[in-house]
Amino acid sequence: MRIKFLIAFFFFFCSRMMQVSARDKIVDTLQSNVILGRYLEKLNRIHNKYQHVPDSVEIPVGYSPYYYKILSPALLYRAALRQHFLVRHEFSDSLDCTDRRNMSLSETDSILELDQEINELLFRTYRQYPGLVYSTEDQVHQVGVIQEDVTTQLDHDAVLVDQTDLPTFVPDIGDSVVVIPKKPNFWKYYSNSSLNFYQYYYSENWYKDRTDNYYNMLAVLKLGLSYNNKSKFTWENNLEMRLGFRSFPKDTEHQFRTSDDLIRLNSKIGYRATEHWYYSFSVEGTTQMFRSYYDNSQQVRSDFMSPFSSVISLGMEYKMDWKRFSCSANMSPIAYNFKSVARKELATVHGIEAHHSTYNKFGPFVNVKYDWQIIDNIKWGGRIYWFSDLTMNTVEWESTFTFNVNKYILASLYLYPRFDDSSPNYKSPKNHGYFMFRQYLSLGVTYNI
Repeated sequence: MRIKFLIAFFFFFCSRMMQVSARDKIVDTLQSNVILGRYLEKLNRIHNKYQHVPDSVEIPVGYSPYYYKILSPALLYRAALRQHFLVRHEFSDSLDCTDRRNMSLSETDSILELDQEINELLFRTYRQYPGLVYSTEDQVHQVGVIQEDVTTQLDHDAVLVDQTDLPTFVPDIGDSVVVIPKKPNFWKYYSNSSLNFYQYYYSENWYKDRTDNYYNMLAVLKLGLSYNNKSKFTWENNLEMRLGFRSFPKDTEHQFRTSDDLIRLNSKIGYRATEHWYYSFSVEGTTQMFRSYYDNSQQVRSDFMSPFSSVISLGMEYKMDWKRFSCSANMSPIAYNFKSVARKELATVHGIEAHHSTYNKFGPFVNVKYDWQIIDNIKWGGRIYWFSDLTMNTVEWESTFTFNVNKYILASLYLYPRFDDSSPNYKSPKNHGYFMFRQYLSLGVTYNI
């Protein structure tokens, strides 16, 4: 029983002490708000009274150092007690300022009146709310002050010397200066050449020569020459040449055949209309360099200028550069498409009527080119092409993903879907319609100028 009684008494005593401690820590917010309101009201009256600078005082009253006593943490200042109890003997306050009644400034001095008002406010606070003051001015002095007066007089010696004659430097520029203005160079040139070993794939209805899925070698050359006067006029010229060879063991008629063969020349003239829009006139032509044959046959499938395709368009071009992405879109509501074959026996193979060597068609045309530097060593570039005469459509989308190993070695993935219903020979034997596809993955060396 005694143990149970002691345990119960212990818990009762602890809970009672916790209640007393919590009650002591409760802050009467209403009383604090009243105290703060009265204090701020008095400060406002002091500020309004001394905000104007009297003519007899050179230093504005608003710059008085005595304001610090009512803005700093609450301290028990000796000057406030001395003023209220009319103590006349001198002893310094925290600013090391003695009784100013004995100084040359009169009692009507604005700064002195401000000091008296502040001391009166502090003493009223000490009397009504002594619990708000936790430290005295003497305790602050024991810690130390930030600034100490320098009592030792500092002397300096000034030595006057005559002005020294300094030598004057006159650059030797000859008898005359000739200014030769140079006209800015608005021309830019670029070239890119590469040699790649690659694995490729062609769909069976590819419109040029095709081979099985084998490995071969490809050489690519790109040249560009452009003119931009930074005002209105632009002129761009681009030449792309691709040539690839490989051995073909299944072909008994040809030891080597072309796996890629392209010549493409593009010339475009632009005149600025707005910030991003240009009036545009462009000409593009494509053909190949060497002959291509059917499997195990001497029958020619395509040849230089057979076919030759060109598009002449007049329309608008949109250009945009944003961080790592650049794009140009050439759009023409009416464009002229010209196709010809130098070998008339290939006319029907490429959608030209028999016994004819050319055809002429008109229709809308779109040609989009873009480049996106995804990260420092990965780039995605491409071309989107569309032409239609409302009876046939030719759509091409070339995409090249380039992975730079270093400055001279790169790997690339080339994807080339194409739709062309201009010739029945382009129809897929596997019911894919006129859709054809080409792809290769390469690794090689490159050089840029």
